[in-house]
Amino acid sequence: MPALPPLLSGQIKTINLIAEVKPWTPAPGVKVDAWTYNGTVPGPTIHVRQGDTLRVVFTNHLPAPTTVHWHGMNVPAAMDGTPGFSQAPVQPGQSFVYQFVVQQPGTYIYHTHVDDLNQLDRGLYGAVVVEPRAPEPGPKADRDYLMLISSWMIHSTSENYFSINGKSYPLGKPFMVTQGQRIRIREIDISGTEFHTMHTHGHHFQVVAVDGQPVAPASRQMMDTITLGPGETRDIEFVADAQPGTWMFHCHVADHMMNGDRGPGGLISAIQYEGAPDRFASMAAQDSMAMAPANGSGSSGPKMTQTETLILGAIAGFTIFLGLPFATMRRVPRSWIAFLNAIAIGVLFFLLFDILRQAGEPIADALGKWQQGLGGAPFFWLTGVFVVGLSVGLLGLVYVSRIVLAKQRAAVAEGMLSPMALATTIALGIGLHNFSEGLAIGQSAATGAIELAVLLIIGFGLHNMTEGFGIAAPLVGSEVNVGAREILMLGLIGGGPTFLGTLVGYHFVSPTLSVLFLTLAAGAIIYVIGEMTKAGGRIGHKELATAGILLGFLLGFGTDLILTAAGA
Repeated sequence: MPALPPLLSGQIKTINLIAEVKPWTPAPGVKVDAWTYNGTVPGPTIHVRQGDTLRVVFTNHLPAPTTVHWHGMNVPAAMDGTPGFSQAPVQPGQSFVYQFVVQQPGTYIYHTHVDDLNQLDRGLYGAVVVEPRAPEPGPKADRDYLMLISSWMIHSTSENYFSINGKSYPLGKPFMVTQGQRIRIREIDISGTEFHTMHTHGHHFQVVAVDGQPVAPASRQMMDTITLGPGETRDIEFVADAQPGTWMFHCHVADHMMNGDRGPGGLISAIQYEGAPDRFASMAAQDSMAMAPANGSGSSGPKMTQTETLILGAIAGFTIFLGLPFATMRRVPRSWIAFLNAIAIGVLFFLLFDILRQAGEPIADALGKWQQGLGGAPFFWLTGVFVVGLSVGLLGLVYVSRIVLAKQRAAVAEGMLSPMALATTIALGIGLHNFSEGLAIGQSAATGAIELAVLLIIGFGLHNMTEGFGIAAPLVGSEVNVGAREILMLGLIGGGPTFLGTLVGYHFVSPTLSVLFLTLAAGAIIYVIGEMTKAGGRIGHKELATAGILLGFLLGFGTDLILTAAGA
């Protein structure tokens, strides 16, 4: 591979085809349990002549049923390999014999036809090349190559790795040529869902066959790019008449030239002239590609100034004051106090869920890169930061509440925090979380994603209003005299970090910083939920409190949906 193997010999051309799971390395550092034919991806190329009788003894050693379909070939209905239509699927451990007369010359495919999206992208495919019974008119190719293009779903629900003859760049092999030779390349797209636009540098070609059928010379045109859809084949021919060297041959869909979210990789090959310096591997060291962030926060406009960014960060952070005036409510019935306290608990429950999800995203990303062979150090580092941050946020706040907030403790049963101390603790936990929100705003503004930055400010502003109410809830109906000074203090603790995070995020972005502040916030909120639950137990009205928790969770969920719509 990629050169064609010899023609099968014997009166009846017989091949044993075994479907089995085998380890495979499609890209550097990426090992998968591929579903293979005879242990390779693609399976062995079946090379026969028109009029031959082909006998394929197929045995299934996979953990699932499967069949073999003879794509594009004229075969009897019982040999078509379509489950239910032509045969029952071949069960694990069973065999089936496919036998038919090969009627038409051309380039064809054999592949699974059971659970296609899953089994195809695991490696169950190969090529069938049928030579004509008599030589075709016109010049004969000096070299005849196969380019079987396929896709993989690796730690993904969509196709994210792409290979030529089973290997992604730089693990593949170039197509070797000698000056003046006529070259034929049989291109096959066996991806489950993706179209590919294959482009040659330095050479123009003609399409001489489409889906195995010859194209009349009068209908051919010179081209340098051709599009193939899933299941299509194109035979191209060109003369190696360029200056000898290494000429790129690749898919022009940019993310198909990547291995996962990093490149160069994927569908990159080359036309390599004999005797010329082989620079095929050089691109891997001298070029770099990276997938833009999924939330669209890549640059889309001019960078905002620092002053503009800080003004927007302040707007987002200080909307928390819109929820704080609830703290001044007096003479509130005990049932309403229970209800409002429970709503705050519900908001905090959702906030805890959301924070831990956000903190886990950089760790999951680092794990994916480790599985792609890019090193495990970032994964272990961020996991350690996660554990330390959560521990310090939870255990540290216990000691902070004892030492820093000791003067605010009320003489209540079981040494519970006073309403002001509890509100201050909630504000501290929310403030840590809001610092990470500011990082997102600052990063978007710095990269020129102004629309995203503005949408984030709107979303975070509404979110912070809900958080302001969560801070105020312990003070509603209490005997604490809450004035402008107390509201200002709580607002600065809870909302001020959004402003500070915007300033930091404008200058640099650090997954470590994000995970650290999110887990510190999570630990603090776990502590606060415990304190507020104890307070709610003393107030009573269990049924009303349960409804309040649900309402609070849904309020948090609703404001978070606005952030999701904003691309956060």
